[in-house]
Amino acid sequence: MKKIITKIEGEATLQIKGNKIIEWVDIEFWQFRGIESYLKGKHYMDSLVINPRICGICGHSHLIATAEAIENAFNAEITDKAKQIRNLTLNFEIIENHIKWFYITLFPTQIKDKKYLFKALKVSQKISQAIALIAGQYPHNSYAVAGGITTDITYVDLAKVKNIINEILEFENEMWKDFDEFFKLVPKEIGKSNNRFLTKNLDISKVKEINQNPYQNVTYDGIYYETGPLARMKKFVDFVYEEYQDSIYTRIYARVYEIFYLLNQNLKIISQINLSEKSYIKPNIISNKGYSIIEAPRGILIHEIEILNEKIENYNIIVPTQFNLSNGTFENPSPAQKALQGEKKEYLDTIFKCFDICAVCVGH
Repeated sequence: MKKIITKIEGEATLQIKGNKIIEWVDIEFWQFRGIESYLKGKHYMDSLVINPRICGICGHSHLIATAEAIENAFNAEITDKAKQIRNLTLNFEIIENHIKWFYITLFPTQIKDKKYLFKALKVSQKISQAIALIAGQYPHNSYAVAGGITTDITYVDLAKVKNIINEILEFENEMWKDFDEFFKLVPKEIGKSNNRFLTKNLDISKVKEINQNPYQNVTYDGIYYETGPLARMKKFVDFVYEEYQDSIYTRIYARVYEIFYLLNQNLKIISQINLSEKSYIKPNIISNKGYSIIEAPRGILIHEIEILNEKIENYNIIVPTQFNLSNGTFENPSPAQKALQGEKKEYLDTIFKCFDICAVCVGH
């Protein structure tokens, strides 16, 4: 049976074996844009404008990853202020993504009520405003560059951002109520996967891309790992994990938990920023290779760059969905494939979307 999955970032095709119970699923992404090839021969600064446009949801993550890869190639230093402000906006993007995913992508798999869509829009508008106060615009800003940031925000700007955070924190109880409402319709134990997790603290030499035209599977040390909110938040939600393991319930719980965890982290960051520090330190431009590993909304994002005489000689991007939704084998399934095995077809859409797929990023 063939099923096209829509209402995600892009589209995916599932080739499903089994009648009422899913025996196996092949996952296919067919979109391809070739941005890595497009970057070759361009000035390295062009990547800071092009890469944020890979995705309309996590474009800011691509910007930060690009800037850090260039900095790694140049052995560049940046101030604590620049790091903190980058972390502030990156956290906001993760928060906005999770809220939109929860109400716009996940909820409609079980609850068809437009009021939940409007909840997402109401809150996400505030987050976009907060990012714009710092980065000038959102989405597709280019305020992070090799050496720091291009904006000089004020304490008034930070006070406005702090007020926005406090407004969103008031939404926490309501969102947890909606979480409980969703799980009145979905069994908590379904969607268990490989129980293997990966965060950005990894050995990049063990990351391997396997050609799966037109996109590539990604393994770590030869097997598939889950990346994203559950991997990042597992130590904070262990009391849930102990009971439900890496089920759909734990996976979604971790994502909702991360929203309010990061909002509080952003309040801490704001209290620590010293605006008297420089925003930018000019790097020494050299021909070299560099890479970055960051935590994007859906998980680990890797950018690799090779610069020769200020031009891009080679560029490579590995996105979170390549980790979570690779098309593995029966003996070595990806996290999403394993989560679907043995489950009822009626829950296919919900289990698949609990991984927050971005086919647009896969098709970079």
